[in-house]
Amino acid sequence: MNEKSSLKSIHSESNIDNSAFIDDFTVIGKGVKIGADVYISKGVKIYGETEIGESTYIGENCIIGHPNRKELNWAIKNKKSLSEFTNELTVIGKNCTIRAGSIIYTNVVIGDNCQTGHNIMVREKTRIGQHCLVGTASIIDGNVDIGNDVSIQTGVYIPLFSKIKDNVFMGPYSKLTNDKYVMRKRFDLVGPDIEEFVSLGANSVIMPGINLKPKTIVGAGAVVTKDTEESDIVVGVPAKRLKKVPDEWM
Repeated sequence: MNEKSSLKSIHSESNIDNSAFIDDFTVIGKGVKIGADVYISKGVKIYGETEIGESTYIGENCIIGHPNRKELNWAIKNKKSLSEFTNELTVIGKNCTIRAGSIIYTNVVIGDNCQTGHNIMVREKTRIGQHCLVGTASIIDGNVDIGNDVSIQTGVYIPLFSKIKDNVFMGPYSKLTNDKYVMRKRFDLVGPDIEEFVSLGANSVIMPGINLKPKTIVGAGAVVTKDTEESDIVVGVPAKRLKKVPDEWM
């Protein structure tokens, strides 16, 4: 680790590999573990329990291990520094790039070789697999399961209780929803279930509880209100089946 500075706040009960670089104006809380060759940029705050895998980069002004509502209320009530107590475990894998301004909450696991754009947010109880991309200004709103090799482009919204399996592509500003009646009628929140190799076009909207079968393609701007069959191409508002995905696209 680079030489300690009065411009950093590094808790004595953190564990930082000697090869890690910690820039100025950083806060490293109790119980944080930082692996070999990790780069922590200026203004980053990391609260415990958090583990950051080797060769990962954390950009300027990120917050890792942000407390959930219950944890935050406890800190406020007891006038405790966030760096002094440990939350539920947050893990960022090896060889990840978390770009500037991103906020990752407590109880999040991000696999190896993942990248984010700037200013993304990942809420608690989220699991993200390996080799995933989360684009700039995207929001993953908690209690979400995301598989491996998933590409989430700029400005995507993923609500509570959504499931996204491997090799899914989510185009810019595509949106998943989980509340059928927009809070005007009682409804148990349920997100969509997006199966393997599904592709969502830009600005598409997937309604609550919808199941998109493997290899479905959703056209740009479509609003999907019904489940699809495997390899369907659906377009329009509401979305209707156009045809099957051509063999040469597979």
